[in-house]
Amino acid sequence: MPAEDKTIPIPNLAQARQKSSVAHQILVKLKEQGLEEDYDDDLAKLCTDLGDLWGAQLSFTERLGDFLDTETAIVDSWHKFGDCLADICSELEHMAWHIQSVKGPIERIAQRAYQADDQNPYETRVV
Repeated sequence: MPAEDKTIPIPNLAQARQKSSVAHQILVKLKEQGLEEDYDDDLAKLCTDLGDLWGAQLSFTERLGDFLDTETAIVDSWHKFGDCLADICSELEHMAWHIQSVKGPIERIAQRAYQADDQNPYETRVV
């Protein structure tokens, strides 16, 4: 591919801020609920992975839209299809990594949530 055909992707700063906000909202929600400091490592991974998954699903949707918007039966359309499919594959691999990474933390925090509920089944929380 000639050098002039290569474009440098522009970072989506608004999406990065939104992703960070989602991660922070998860953190605040669980800390306000009373999640103990013993879970801080899991909570950090949970917030990061879920925030990144939220952002990745937006990127995935965008990449899929790019693929569906690619014109057919034009010169070089197969090359464009290949590029779009490679981008989709990259997004899926990114999502798969975060899905695998979040499994342990989400299971441990969910287990903690069920244990807390079992210990205080009739407690009403006033905020």
